[in-house]
Parts: sequence; C-alpha cells; structure tokens
Amino acid sequence: MTLPTYVNHLLPLKFLGVIPLFIGVEVILGITILNKASGVYGILSLFTGHPINFWQWLYNSLAIITLPVYVSALINLKTKPRNLRKISLATIVYVLDTFIGSLYTLYFIYFWFSSEEGSIKSTGADSSSSTLSSQSASAARELFITLGTTISVTFIRLYFTLVILSFAKALLKQNRMETRYNDVQNGTSSRSLEQEEEDEVANATGYFGEFRKAIFDLEVRSKEYLDDLFN
Repeated sequence: MTLPTYVNHLLPLKFLGVIPLFIGVEVILGITILNKASGVYGILSLFTGHPINFWQWLYNSLAIITLPVYVSALINLKTKPRNLRKISLATIVYVLDTFIGSLYTLYFIYFWFSSEEGSIKSTGADSSSSTLSSQSASAARELFITLGTTISVTFIRLYFTLVILSFAKALLKQNRMETRYNDVQNGTSSRSLEQEEEDEVANATGYFGEFRKAIFDLEVRSKEYLDDLFN
C-alpha cells in the first residue's frame, strides 16, 4: 500500500510555507496536548453532576487515551532513534483522531441545532411576530458563526495532519539514508541504540513491562506501516 500521488503533492515542505516542519510539529503537538487535556475536565463532569451523554463521554475518554501518545512524541522529538517510532505512532493516531474528530464535529453541530430548534419551538407559541423575527435573525447569525468556525477549524486540522504526515515521511527517509550508509553519530550507530532499547523492553517484567512491550510493538508496527506507505 502506497500513499496516493495527489496526497504526496499536498504534503507541505515547510510549516506555513516558511517555518521548518520540525518546529511546526512541535507547535501542532503542543496545541493538541492542550486540547486533549480538556478531556480530563469532561470526564470530571461525571462527578460534578453535569449532564453528559454516552458519545460525549466516549469523546472525552478518547482524548485522555490519546494524550500520552502526543506527550511522548513531543518529549522524544529530538531523541534518536526513539523519535521515529514515537512520531510514527503519533502520526497514525493523529490521522485517526482527525477522522473521528470530524465525525464528532458533525454530531455536535447536529446536537446543538436540534437543541436550538427545540428551544425556539417551545417559546414560539407565546412569542410575538417581532420576537420571532429577532430570534430568526439571531439563529441565522449563530448558524453563520458556527459553520464558519467549524469549517475553519476543520481545514486547519486537515492542514496539521498533512504537516505531521510530511514530517513523518521526511524522518523515515532520513532513517533509511542513515541505515543505508551506516551513519555513525556520537560514536554509536543509531541501529545499536535501537537494538539496546529493544533488548531493554524485551527484558522488562511485570505489568508495566508488558505495557511497555505492547506500546513498543505498536510503535514498531506504526513505523513499518508508514515506511511501506511512503515507499
């Protein structure tokens, strides 16, 4: 499986046209981490008595689950060869997150407008024509602002996705070149460092050790999948 040609053409070489992708990914991960941290407050609403339905609870739960992936990717962004695996996993999670987030955006828009429509209908019978006209104008203004904001945020999120994909592609290409020419950094090859970490994870014991093995396996599979996708 390879990335479609038209998607390759869409991948930016610079963040916002002038900023290196590395800095762009740092900014994107930072924004995403702050955004996902809000999921904690969403879950806390269960304990404060604030009404929350199943889909809202699921969305906030997914935010908490994906948060460590983004944090780990940001922390290890400069750490070779660990950054390649971390970014690979974060890239796949971000793409899936963008898709799921888009579906939830449509759901929340529908939920919001359904609530607004019900509110207008409930007060419509007791309202004068001038009041109804004012409510109609207000609803149209809210519709314009909501749709405009939603479309803008969606396009920004899609652009961020392309930036992360482009950075992951560049990182994988660099790794292939280093492997091919056996590039040695600081007296130790990247391959030996990767092998040392792999051995360390393989020898880990206990529940935390099993968790590390599972995450390591996901990272390796993500790297292999993206490597195959970009080749």
